[in-house]
Amino acid sequence: MVAAACFAACDFGSPSNEASFGSGAPIHLLDANVGPSRPIASGAPIELFFDRLLMPGTVTRQSFPITDLADNLVDNPRVVYDPVARSVTLGTLAPLPACQSFRVYLLTPANAADVNGVRAIDGATLDPSTQHFLEFRIAGTCATGGGLADAGAGAGAPAVPATPVVDFCATIVPFFANNCTGSSCHGQAAAAGLRLDTPQAIVDTAINRVSIESNQGPRAAAGAAPSTLFGLDMPIIERGSSGTSGDPGNSWMIYKMLLGYPPTCAPGSGNCDALLHNAHSRPWGRLSTAEQATLARYVIGREMPFPSNPQLTQGSPYEPTLDALDAVSSWIQQGAPVPPCP
Repeated sequence: MVAAACFAACDFGSPSNEASFGSGAPIHLLDANVGPSRPIASGAPIELFFDRLLMPGTVTRQSFPITDLADNLVDNPRVVYDPVARSVTLGTLAPLPACQSFRVYLLTPANAADVNGVRAIDGATLDPSTQHFLEFRIAGTCATGGGLADAGAGAGAPAVPATPVVDFCATIVPFFANNCTGSSCHGQAAAAGLRLDTPQAIVDTAINRVSIESNQGPRAAAGAAPSTLFGLDMPIIERGSSGTSGDPGNSWMIYKMLLGYPPTCAPGSGNCDALLHNAHSRPWGRLSTAEQATLARYVIGREMPFPSNPQLTQGSPYEPTLDALDAVSSWIQQGAPVPPCP
């Protein structure tokens, strides 16, 4: 009875996808780790940071082509989308040559059915008044008529921090145990059919299992074709078929967690200070109130974790802060590995 009451209170209703193509506030590129004065090392990933949540099915390599300055296609890069930081990371298939300049384009969908091009969860597109490409140079030591010179005109490419490897047993299991597995939630009660209390339960009920709250398509199976409809057959946690990569941008769990406002970290408290430079090359911030309200139209029910655990004090490593959310996102990106835990 308690579990049923929790389910009814937390996750009752249906998603709203009434928005049409081009509606909603336009998307803006907030920052990037490349630009005319920001050279990048050959082989280093490009990171783009947006002010809005993007439609996962349209964050594809075709939406972010890389060209030379004559607009000849050089690469359709590998793409990873992190909705917590609202960042798109582009990894070139082959290192770009040093001392040359390139452009990365942010394409706009041609029409309502076009799955290529940057689009927000409510159908909005990039602000038409902004330039939709970034020109950048590959840093390195280049031969010149008078000897050697740096491609960055005296400014070397900044080091890109390595994405931290998230320890499932030390980080993810305790986070779920402290926030998600209460008596009427995702422990043995298996609210909404989801259990997060044991590694095997996570594999059986979360990984590549379509959320019953998501939009159900004709297949109702994870891994459906890209769509312009948010949440279509979205798994709770998406893991690639190889098991070595996952897609946090197409994982329902991340959006449920983003519905809640993680508390702002007080200066000097725990590992919150490292958040903004933890897994990304440039600073990023919290989801805006307006964007959180937009997300609530597409993700039904209460924010997760709900209810919050009053025993977790600020600075606890298991508190649902932004760094904890990004750790879950990074774990999914690593392929959501679920090793046996002591």
